Amino acid sequence: MTLSPALILLLVPSFALAAFMVLGLYPYTLRRRQVHIIALLGGALPLLIMAPLTGLCAAGHCLGVVPIFTLTVGQSVVALALTLDPLGATIGLTVSAIGAAVLVYSITYMAATSLADLRRFFALMNLFLAAMLTMVLAGDSIVFFLGWELMGLCSYFLIAYNTTSAESITAGRKAFIMTRVADAYLLAALLLLFLHANSVRLDVLIPASATLDATMTIVIAALLLGGALGKSAQVPFHTWLPSAMAGPTPVSALLHSATMVAAGAFLLMRFAPLMQLAPAVQVAAAVLGVATAAYGAMSALFQQDVKRLLAYSSISQIGFMMLSLGVGAPEAAAAHFVMHAIFKSLLFLAAGDITHGCVEGTDLSSMRGAWTRKPVSYVAFVAGGASLAGLPMITAGWWSKEAILSAVQGFGAVGQVLWLGAVLTALLTGAYASRAIMIGLMPMRDSDMPHAGNVHRHEAPRTGTIWTNLPLMLLATGAIVAGVLVTPIMHFLGAEEPHASAFSVYVAAAAPLLGVGLALALVFVPRLSEGLRNVRAISRKARKMPRRGEGGPQSRFVRLALWLNWGMRFDGLYQVMFVRPFVKGVRWLNGYGSAPADPVGTWPMLALVWLQQKITAPLAPDWFDKLWMWGAAGVVRLWALVRRVQTGRVRDYGFAMAGGIAGLLLLVWGTP
Repeated sequence: MTLSPALILLLVPSFALAAFMVLGLYPYTLRRRQVHIIALLGGALPLLIMAPLTGLCAAGHCLGVVPIFTLTVGQSVVALALTLDPLGATIGLTVSAIGAAVLVYSITYMAATSLADLRRFFALMNLFLAAMLTMVLAGDSIVFFLGWELMGLCSYFLIAYNTTSAESITAGRKAFIMTRVADAYLLAALLLLFLHANSVRLDVLIPASATLDATMTIVIAALLLGGALGKSAQVPFHTWLPSAMAGPTPVSALLHSATMVAAGAFLLMRFAPLMQLAPAVQVAAAVLGVATAAYGAMSALFQQDVKRLLAYSSISQIGFMMLSLGVGAPEAAAAHFVMHAIFKSLLFLAAGDITHGCVEGTDLSSMRGAWTRKPVSYVAFVAGGASLAGLPMITAGWWSKEAILSAVQGFGAVGQVLWLGAVLTALLTGAYASRAIMIGLMPMRDSDMPHAGNVHRHEAPRTGTIWTNLPLMLLATGAIVAGVLVTPIMHFLGAEEPHASAFSVYVAAAAPLLGVGLALALVFVPRLSEGLRNVRAISRKARKMPRRGEGGPQSRFVRLALWLNWGMRFDGLYQVMFVRPFVKGVRWLNGYGSAPADPVGTWPMLALVWLQQKITAPLAPDWFDKLWMWGAAGVVRLWALVRRVQTGRVRDYGFAMAGGIAGLLLLVWGTP
């Protein structure tokens, strides 16, 4: 029996979706081993299907667009479809491989979790994997947006996985709200394209964009860029990602470093022909990309928590992808997507195993002594950190980053400025990646010893099994040798690898090495290392900047490090600009009492005060709540009335059926 192309593509996300349905909806009890088997099957089978499909596509036999369902309404066509092209095959294989590795690692990492929570965790992880693969293989805007939004929903539930932690709940809510605001941009762009092309098929929407007028092209491209910035945690939508580190380490490794957080870059890769029709938006993407890359690297340099350090590094590395997309090199961005997924998921998994069960949690001090107590995980972390830093010639990250830098340098005069910013960012990347590695070589202190009573109830202290070491070793190998795939990937996607001048290559190669020297100074120079200890102490006690002159001669360094450690205080800025005015406005409009004694002296707030005094204050203090409660009470009364029909007597039901049939006969009889 020969399987149809549509069925083959449907099977890729279907196995992960089936695992979610069994783990999440099956009403009977499952044993722990059964949960593990179902979760692993849901994570491994998509990889077993995607691997031969990618090989088939590489041989020149991509399946292309495969229709699933078509509905014609007037001149508009709603055609649901999947597609397998070189871009979908490359990203799909990467996502399925990383997903399988993370799920294998989770078997041991989540070993101490209760059975009910374990089912919930693996169900959500499989649902996310199904959503990401659905988006990558989507052939129409409806399926694409469905997968896009489902990823966001899974992200919320997995960040807030620890339902007893207020920090986790707040972080999940923050991520959900910020990404939904940006997702509205994507929805608006897709709707505008549909109104123009009268079709939801991507192979119709994207070519039809060539017939748009210049203004509409810029509007749609800008909306797509806004959606991508939000999903990929780029400035100004970046603040949710460091907070998202409240979720378990496997969640950070899969969703918030390797796959979902890079989905915005994939969006712009998919719509690259449209973006190229709006040069102004492309330049904006490039500028925001290099600015975000620099911001993420500076913020990561002085982080005192290893997971937050890796979160800011994800922001920075996706900034490199946005930079590449902005200069018209989506193929180089796709190659870096693959390399980044490998070494960043490796870093999260290795750091999670090293810091597992330590008194200080994920604080950088928990990395001390990693070389002796977790040698496999530390070697894997070194491989991932070297690739993140882009050590020349010997790491995968170097080759993909060099392709981006070469493409940027060929972007004219603007490209030279962007290239310089990217090289300086590469220097900082080498510094913060090397700093974490060097701390792992330092001797372990008594306060850093693992303590069983301090282990999170959802995370197991038992590590070092084959389930942990196997994915680490495979990913570590990829972080070193996968660089040989950069040129084939770019050829597979239909582009030639850009080449820069010899001088530029030497400068780019020297940047991460200089970063290593900066890391040596930060770790081993007493003046700087003492300043970083002060940063750690101050940031733990209160998120308050010390007064000028405090901290001795290095106070300026401490203040700078604190400011960067807190992500340049973007969260505080957003609180002042958006959250507080909104909360105050809602309270004033709620009608409780008179106007506040300290109204903000701006005309919008004064207008809200006037509205509260003149309109809502004369009404009952809780008039809005009473209106809703009256409606709810009416629904309850209606339900109580209707439920009397359910008597439980067969003769009553038979009488009702007979009456209904008689009514239908009368209706037919009276119809001409």
